Amino acid sequence: MKLANLITLSRLVLAPVFLFAFTRGSDTGDRTWLVWAFVLACSFEITDMVDGWVARRFEQTSNLGKILDPLADSISRFTVFLAFLAEDYVSAWVVAPMFWRDSIVSTIRVLAASQGIIVSARFSGKVKAIVQGAAILVILAVACFRDATPWTRGWDDARVREFAQYVMTYVAVVTIVSLFDYLWGNRKILKSLDA
Repeated sequence: MKLANLITLSRLVLAPVFLFAFTRGSDTGDRTWLVWAFVLACSFEITDMVDGWVARRFEQTSNLGKILDPLADSISRFTVFLAFLAEDYVSAWVVAPMFWRDSIVSTIRVLAASQGIIVSARFSGKVKAIVQGAAILVILAVACFRDATPWTRGWDDARVREFAQYVMTYVAVVTIVSLFDYLWGNRKILKSLDA
């Protein structure tokens, strides 16, 4: 298997490890587990950048990679969102739009591909991915290192969860805007699909 695809697969393999580390840290109050979760989340974002660079730099682009990369992105990020949901860092109403957006976009892409139509990515999708990744890392950093910064020093678990809810609500809004932009930007292609 190509190196780029192995890097992509690492996100799939490490997603359950993140879930274990985060829930363990939240349940026990042991921040060491949360630090491990933070490190794993960082690895998700780093490998998301590196696998594409490796594929282009070493001419390792492949059909498998084109399928695996968005799958690995969705699974790794959804694992984080589900962990946040399980530990009351976010409500279901905030996570649901993210699931809906990825499901709708993936289904449209598969339907279009089955008819030989390529649905292009949108700039708003890149913005959505950056905002989601940044929010995940900020929330985890606050959960892990809240005593190390003057503006979060003294925050208890409830305050961290309140902060996470606020940040993730913003992420949900960006995600919904991205969905509508995707649908609007590809409206001609969507009309041409033989549903």
